Amino acid sequence: MPREHGAWGMLLVPFAIAVAVSGVFDWKMALLLVSTLLFYIARASWLRRNWKWMTVLLIASLAAAAPLFFVWKLWWLAAFSTVAAAFAARPNPRGLAMQVAAVGGLTLTAPAAWYVATGALDAAAFWIWLWNTLYFAGGVLYVRLRIERSGPRWPVLAFYGAVLLFVLALALANVVSYRVLLAFAPAATRAAIGVGRLALPLRVKRLGWSEVAHSLVFGVLLTFALR
Repeated sequence: MPREHGAWGMLLVPFAIAVAVSGVFDWKMALLLVSTLLFYIARASWLRRNWKWMTVLLIASLAAAAPLFFVWKLWWLAAFSTVAAAFAARPNPRGLAMQVAAVGGLTLTAPAAWYVATGALDAAAFWIWLWNTLYFAGGVLYVRLRIERSGPRWPVLAFYGAVLLFVLALALANVVSYRVLLAFAPAATRAAIGVGRLALPLRVKRLGWSEVAHSLVFGVLLTFALR
């Protein structure tokens, strides 16, 4: 089983938001969830060179996804699968740019779930993906800074400031709801406080569970903003 609880959040929170906003969780969504989870666990087997379990899990993932293609004709899922396979083929990224790119890949569960729920790849699918990507990318920046406890602090603050200004501009233009700002507010506040506490002792497990809690809060607030 993959041990990175942060990656689990990036995979499942966007999916849950898409389910909650669409109001749909049927057999199609269940099959998508099962297929996605099996594929993600198969990747962990591939990284550990456990070929037997990797093969079993991949076959099971394909079997769960097959009705989505051949019964419900959701062919755009092939594009999501291709992107997921491209990211899965890479080892766990260490560089910041690759970690942020991986965030964009993991959060594709949001538009994929929206597509399965509604049958459409529309603007709503894009916005759900974008908000999740921005949120979890900010989390990557913040966690790296807290763990490394070195380097400039301004990129984290600048990132959250830019995100809040971007959302505010869209809200003023009546493109999105002002409530999207509320969804990002707890994470931005946490970052502002956290960068001033780098000199304090760090408890990695506590940081990890704190990020999980913030992700759940974000999921609830974003669902409220988008419904």
